[in-house]
Amino acid sequence: MQVDDFIQSVPRAPFTMPQVAWLAGAAAGLRVAENRSPSWLWEEFYDDIFQMIRLVGDVVPADPGTAPQDGDGLVGSAYDALGGYISITGEVTPEGLYFRVPLARQEEVIQLLNGLTLLRSNGEIVVPMFDLPAFLRLVPLEGPVSKRLEEEEIP
Repeated sequence: MQVDDFIQSVPRAPFTMPQVAWLAGAAAGLRVAENRSPSWLWEEFYDDIFQMIRLVGDVVPADPGTAPQDGDGLVGSAYDALGGYISITGEVTPEGLYFRVPLARQEEVIQLLNGLTLLRSNGEIVVPMFDLPAFLRLVPLEGPVSKRLEEEEIP
């Protein structure tokens, strides 16, 4: 049996594309993304995002707290877009999930997450560990940030 035959015989998990709104948020996050470590993990995730954006076509970045716009109106939810953005820019810290948003958008994000405890200052927001379960029911995260949260013991 050839290697190619073996690889083809292994069943693959179904590939699912995230919502267009999530990709729009991720595209906004990629505009402000900094070097992350381990770089191999993040570079692979970024490559996957770029491939998905190319497959979908014309994905317009959606700033955090906003729903993506299309010529006909809104596409998807602001929660999905925020999930894409935080999946790129977020960091898991001992205090909770940390991410930065543009100052002009901070109040929109706060309104979107109304009812959750948020620590905020000058465009920096932390969702404390004790409120992460409620946050994660609203905001879909993927990639290294999501995997890191799965490893944490969330109350």
